[in-house]
Amino acid sequence: MPTLTPVPPSDQPPLSSATRKTNPGTEYVDLAAAGYVEEEFYLSGQAPAITADGKALFDVPYITRILVRKPADPAKFNGTVVIAPFTWIGERAAGWILTRDYLVRHGYAFVGYTLNINKPAQDPKTHTDPNWQPDPEPANLNFDFMRRFDYARYAPLGTYYDPQRFRRGSIPDPFVPQSQAIGGELAMLLKSNLPNGPMAGLNVERVYVNSWAVTAQVWMDYLDQGRHQQWRMPDGRPLIDAYMTGRMTFGEVGGDVIRVPRRMPEDAPFVTVYSQSEAMYDAVAGVELPADSDRPKLRFYEITGMPHLRIADLGTEEVEDLPADVGKSDDPKCNTLYDEPAELVVSAMLDRMDQWVRHEVPMPKAERLQRKGNSIARDPKFGNMIGGVRPPWVMAPAAVYWTEQEAQCGMVYETKQPYSRTELRRLYGSYSNYLRKFEAAKKRAVQEGFLLAEDADDLRPVARPEDF
Repeated sequence: MPTLTPVPPSDQPPLSSATRKTNPGTEYVDLAAAGYVEEEFYLSGQAPAITADGKALFDVPYITRILVRKPADPAKFNGTVVIAPFTWIGERAAGWILTRDYLVRHGYAFVGYTLNINKPAQDPKTHTDPNWQPDPEPANLNFDFMRRFDYARYAPLGTYYDPQRFRRGSIPDPFVPQSQAIGGELAMLLKSNLPNGPMAGLNVERVYVNSWAVTAQVWMDYLDQGRHQQWRMPDGRPLIDAYMTGRMTFGEVGGDVIRVPRRMPEDAPFVTVYSQSEAMYDAVAGVELPADSDRPKLRFYEITGMPHLRIADLGTEEVEDLPADVGKSDDPKCNTLYDEPAELVVSAMLDRMDQWVRHEVPMPKAERLQRKGNSIARDPKFGNMIGGVRPPWVMAPAAVYWTEQEAQCGMVYETKQPYSRTELRRLYGSYSNYLRKFEAAKKRAVQEGFLLAEDADDLRPVARPEDF
């Protein structure tokens, strides 16, 4: 069992703190108003160093950190902790950003944890890109950034890394060799309900993974290598009760290209959520997608009108190029970024996954995006992708939603092309007709299970009266 030590406070909130309103404030929630507290701990112990192909070579010490958000009142806690590794850039918790309002409304606890590595001679996350420019992240995306942010707080962190012995395909493995074990040990600590544990005073019944972007690969490895079946609680219960991964094409950073773990769990759902970006990646590469099933519990979703990254998803001090930075301010395909609330769709999916775990109510199924050769077919009337999970802003669209592969804007952000006034009038006639169709689309999304009724009232149409 790992050891837990409170992190001494400093003159600023922790990295990824939900209390930070700016720079960038994407994780902000008024925790006090929601009845929540946030606490940061060092997590230390011994964990096996595991190769990308699943060989556990030896045990070695580690020190990392966890950031806990939980209800202050035990009566509000619903019994479930959602865990997610922070991503490499800005230590952002995408799983929190995409579901935070839902989590605090429904009494979940959330634990984010760091999976960075000590400074290698060459950072495997950046050295393969000859055009890599730090902005302002250091060329090494690991502890350099954390120590620069708050040296006294994060200097003690350390995990094992050897780029010569630990490879993923032809490159150094960009993932901490202890990643799987750290996640497993954290889940065991949470479920053990120790009086001095991070959830002291709360009764943890379930632990869900909600891991997005590149660090989702860690949990694919965990499942694919059979850790779900191998590592259990002393009474035989699983450490993890459900897995949601998103915005990650597994194998993109080396290793096997698979979409479903080869050792699927029988007692926990595995859910993958694609944005348009990952869907197009697989279409171009000709990757076959899995069929959904109820036994084992598998769901695979492709969400139209959802990009890989929005400004609303950025981590602390993270900076990415905007259209003006790449000379695309006047390009109609490139000068408008997505800003639609994809978190509403993801929150609905997390809610349905929770119902599958607690009440055996299967998650809804969705058709796949319609492929056209090595691309994805688009509707000739509206210009958007055909098929997939269709949020209201795609069922009643006011824009064409592009992928970077199509628009070629040269940004990590993806872009949309708003309809002109002429196009809006041709498609809808008037704003009132458009509004009626958008409201109908919201009702349909609720019925399909991809929008919560509690969120529908706050979802505003994309087009405005003056656009007509």
